[in-house]
Amino acid sequence: MEMLKQLRSTSQNNAHSEEDESIKALAGRTFSHEERVKLELDSLLRYFQWRRQLLEGALTSPQVAKILGTSRQTPHDRVKARTLLGILDNGTFRFPAWQFDPEGPDRVIDGLADVLKALQVSDLAKLSWLMHPNPLLDGLTPLQMLKQGQKGRVVQEAMGVRVS
Repeated sequence: MEMLKQLRSTSQNNAHSEEDESIKALAGRTFSHEERVKLELDSLLRYFQWRRQLLEGALTSPQVAKILGTSRQTPHDRVKARTLLGILDNGTFRFPAWQFDPEGPDRVIDGLADVLKALQVSDLAKLSWLMHPNPLLDGLTPLQMLKQGQKGRVVQEAMGVRVS
């Protein structure tokens, strides 16, 4: 048992040492424990702020069911089928309102389902990718390109997105 503790301790120390060296190479210095805690907290707060911004104005499942003229279960089923984008937030799905189009197939933007299926990343990463300008799409967002009818180009770019 004692040997296992020593191995873990050595492994953790090596990991911290390698991490310290990486940080030093990037930042030009190492950080104290207190500085690391503050940086991690700041990073976490920025992440939550970014997430809130992405989900601002998002709809609930009952609202989406009403838009689609379906049961309350249908939005959940469509998330599973990757034909609708829903982000789990505090145990409930939130649906970005911009994806709905009264004239689109299944009442969503044409091509969205194909893009959602092509993207091999988390749902939150899909949301972020769809809403941010992409230099490979003439500087427009994938969402803007879809609305312009450029489904093929957006799907092609989506197929190249991978978790790094």
